[in-house]
Amino acid sequence: MRVWQIPYSTNCERVSIAAGVAGVPVDWVDVDAYDRTPVKEVSGQGRVPVAELDGEIVVGSLAIIGRIAPELWPSELRPRAQVDVFLDWFERVWMHPLGILFSPGEDDERRERAGARLGRSLDRFEDLLDGSDHLFGPLTVADVAAYPFLKYASDDENPDDDYEIHHLMRRYQSLAGRPRVAAWIDRVSALPHA
Repeated sequence: MRVWQIPYSTNCERVSIAAGVAGVPVDWVDVDAYDRTPVKEVSGQGRVPVAELDGEIVVGSLAIIGRIAPELWPSELRPRAQVDVFLDWFERVWMHPLGILFSPGEDDERRERAGARLGRSLDRFEDLLDGSDHLFGPLTVADVAAYPFLKYASDDENPDDDYEIHHLMRRYQSLAGRPRVAAWIDRVSALPHA
């Protein structure tokens, strides 16, 4: 499998974790965040990750994970539906404040409210982890999808990662009073990455 990525991309890290867990080797193709021409040439659009799987181009982290690690979705209907609802919530609701924080020209008051909302959302994750090592019992795609974003609540900082959005996630998310989220971040960070 070949995957076009922007280094330190949260969505690309999702694929890295899933491939690591599934034991799928990855040929990574690094793309400049400010020149996505190679991604556009191969997929017709500019978002990463993009994967070439058995001669087919697959766009988007969750679509790629579905192809390389379908076992990360629960096999039973009810748990699978719960994970799918979570993924939809995460993509549509949880990420919304990120869009506000990262929008140029957004007024400071609205950005602060969005940041506070992002921080408060960690309480939901703390509750989901009550009595469980992972968000929905065993490791699922929900953990893989959320981790690359929530890990910024920790104090670990990579000096090579200079993306402003990552600094904003670090600024507005805190593990204070959230020991289950802190332990979960440690567990997921220990998973193999491709």
